[in-house]
This record gives sequence, C-alpha cells and structure tokens, in this order.
Amino acid sequence: MMTLERIRVLAWVTGLGAITVAGAPLALAQNPQGIVYCEALKQITNMAMTRERFAPIVGKPREGNFLETTLPLPDWNDCAFYGPNYYTCDGAPLRTAEEAQQALARTSRDILSCLGATWEEVKEESSQTYILLHPKLGPASIALNLDQTDRSEHVVRFSLFLRRR
Repeated sequence: MMTLERIRVLAWVTGLGAITVAGAPLALAQNPQGIVYCEALKQITNMAMTRERFAPIVGKPREGNFLETTLPLPDWNDCAFYGPNYYTCDGAPLRTAEEAQQALARTSRDILSCLGATWEEVKEESSQTYILLHPKLGPASIALNLDQTDRSEHVVRFSLFLRRR
C-alpha cells in the first residue's frame, strides 16, 4: 500500500503537485493547454514510478511480443506494450516529413507542458527526428521519433519505457 508521502512524491515528480483540491483533481487545473491525452499521460508516468510499474494497465497478448493496454492515450493510435516495460503509441498519420517534424516538436512541447518542470529534454541525445525526455527523478524515459507506415504516411511514435538503473 502506498503512503501519503509516497503519493505526494509521485505527484511532485510527475508535475501534478497534489492529488486533489476540494475533491476535484488538481491536474485538470494544471492542463490549461487542453492537451487531450495529458491526464492519461500523467497516470501512466505515475505508474512507472511505482513498484507495480505498468502491471495494472497491461492487457491481453497481441500478435508478436505486444500486449494490449487498458489505458490508451487519447488522440493516439495503436497503443500497446512491447513487453511489460515499454509502452508505445503512434500519432495521427501525416502526409509529409515536414508536417511530421512540426508534429514532433509540438508533441514534445505538449508533453513537457503536461508533465511540468519535473521533466526535461535530453538535448545531447535529441535531433530533428528523435527527442528524448527524462524526469529529473525516476526510472522512466519518453522517446518521440519519426517513422513511416507501410502506406508511406509519416507518424510521430511515442514510447514510454523504464531505464535500467
């Protein structure tokens, strides 16, 4: 069972600040940008910091080494786990590489805005087609990269994974 202090630390690490204010989730007040997937992203990053990790949201097996998730990110496609510690989703298909690069930069800004000042870009490991984000504390990382589908559409791929310590 989690102690109140552990919950407060998790809330601080992920940028929530607190769990509720007058019974309402504070996270809603801290998402004025209207990022549709922000609440789910906070939940998933919170889970990465717990002892159970992603176990509560890992679903049934899929083709290959993939597993369903019971908590897909809204506005993202084909969310799944690749093994128990690697959560991945694809963004909406885009026609050009330029549109995809713009979407990559926008997505990075949105995620950092959603998660707050406790996350940052690892600039020395990022490029125009790949962005790496780390929390200031904790074992998780978010990688955003550009990819192409079988139909030659461009997508931003989101991956949240646990680093080995």
